[in-house]
Amino acid sequence: MLNSFFAFNFEPPLSTEMVLEELINRKGRSGVIPLDPDFEIQNRVRADRSQFKALKCTRRSGKSTTEVLDHIDKCTEFPNSRTLYMALTLDSASEICWDIFKDYNEKHNLNLRFNESKKIIHYPNGSRTRLFGLDSNEKQITRVLGQKLRKVSIDEAGSLTRNMRKIIYQMILPTLADLSPNSWLTLLGTCENIPNTFFQEVTEGKETTIPWKVYEWTAYDNPYMKTQWAKLIDDMKASNPAVIEASWFKTHYLNMWVTDDNLLIIPASRATIVEALPPYGEWVHILGVDLGFNDESAFSIVSYSFTHKKAYVSLSFGESGMDFTDVSETIKRLKKDFAISRIVIDGANKQGIEEMKKRLGLPELEVAEKQGKAVYLKLMRDDVLTGKLCLLNGKCDGLISEWSKLQWKDEKKLQEDPRCANHENDSVLYSWRETFAFAATEPDPIPDPTKPEYNQYLEKLYAEETQDNQEEFAYGTSETYSDW
Repeated sequence: MLNSFFAFNFEPPLSTEMVLEELINRKGRSGVIPLDPDFEIQNRVRADRSQFKALKCTRRSGKSTTEVLDHIDKCTEFPNSRTLYMALTLDSASEICWDIFKDYNEKHNLNLRFNESKKIIHYPNGSRTRLFGLDSNEKQITRVLGQKLRKVSIDEAGSLTRNMRKIIYQMILPTLADLSPNSWLTLLGTCENIPNTFFQEVTEGKETTIPWKVYEWTAYDNPYMKTQWAKLIDDMKASNPAVIEASWFKTHYLNMWVTDDNLLIIPASRATIVEALPPYGEWVHILGVDLGFNDESAFSIVSYSFTHKKAYVSLSFGESGMDFTDVSETIKRLKKDFAISRIVIDGANKQGIEEMKKRLGLPELEVAEKQGKAVYLKLMRDDVLTGKLCLLNGKCDGLISEWSKLQWKDEKKLQEDPRCANHENDSVLYSWRETFAFAATEPDPIPDPTKPEYNQYLEKLYAEETQDNQEEFAYGTSETYSDW
C-alpha cells in the first residue's frame, strides 16, 4: 500500500553511473561539493536516488558526513526545500553533524547561515536544514513534521527503541508525500546489542513495508580512517586474540548484529499465549499504571483467581503525550470494562497522583512498590518461562514488542538498560507483584465416572456438603440464641 502511495509520478530512474556523471559535471557550480575520488562508497550513496535508504556502518566510517553531504546536495538542487536531521536528542544531533556542516561551508564557500539557538541551517537559495531530537514528545514531533519535507535523516537508528514504525509510517512519510518522488528518508547508525530494533529489521531485510535500499560499510572503507582503524584492531587482537569472539567486538568493529540473549530480561518468544481466561471461578483484576509524557504512559491488567495457580496479562497498552487528565480518563474507562479490584500506579510524581486522587476522582490509587525491582523482574521472568504468567492473545502486542528488546544493562543484572523502553513491562510488574495466584488452592480433578475413584469422589463431595450444612445450621442457631 505504501509502495503504491509513493510510486505516483515516478520518472524512469537514472542509473548510478548517470547520476555520478551529472554530479561530476556540477563540480564547478556554486553550492555543490565535488565527489571525493578516494571515497567510493560515499560517492555511490550520494548518487543513489532511492527514496528510502539505510546506512549500517561502524563508528568512524564517515556515514554522518555522507549524510550531511546528501542534505547539502538536495537543498542545493531543490531551492526552498526543508530537510530534517534527527537523532536521539537535539544535543546528540548537534554533536554529530553541526560542525560537519560548518566545515563544508568554510571549505566550499557555501554561504550557509547558522542559527545556533534553534539549530537551523539556512541556504542562499531559501532551503533549510533543521536538527531535531527524537526524545521530544509526539506533539512536538508532529509540529516539526507538519510541513512538506524534502529529506529526513534519522541518525543513531541502531539505538532507537521507541515505536519507530509509528514515527516513520504515520508521521514522517506523509510529510514526504507532496514532493515524492523527489523526497528522501535515510536511517543511519551502528549495530548495537539491543535486539530486534526497527533498524536491525530494516538492515536485515525483515522490514519490507517500503523498499529500503541498504548500504553497509566499515571504517576500513573510509580512506581517512582505514590505516588508524586497522592498527586499532590489530593492537586489540595482539593484546587478546580471543577478542574476535566478543559480542561487542563483532558489533562495533565488524559491523555485525550480535545480541546476548542472556541479557534479555524476559524472552518474549517463550511466553505462553492463550485465547481467553480459563473457567476457574471468579477473577480478580489488578490494574498497573506507569506514568510518562514524552515516553508512554502504560496500562496493564493482570488477572488471577484464588482457585488457579496461574496469572494472566489480560490487557496491556501504552500511549505517549498523556497528561494526568488523560491518564485518569483512561483508568475510568478500564474500570467500566473490567471489575478492577486494585489500581497500582507509578509513584514518581507524587503531586500528580494526589491530583488524580482528590480532583480527578480516583481516591483508590495505590503507589507501586519499587523496592527490590531487579529481584522481582527475575521472579516475573521465571513465572513467564514456567507458564505461570500467561498473555492473552492480541491484547499484549506492545508488551511482547517491549520484552523482545528489554535487557539488563550488563552481566550483573541489577539494572535495566536505559536505552530500552520499559513502560508496559513496569506496569505489568506493578500489578503482577500484587497477585496471589501462587497461593491459590486448585480443586481436585473430577475422576472418570467409569472408574472406581468416581464413587469415592462423590462420597467425599457429599461429606463436605453435609459438613458445610451442619456448620451453617450451628452458626445460624448461635445467632438466634444471641438475639434473646
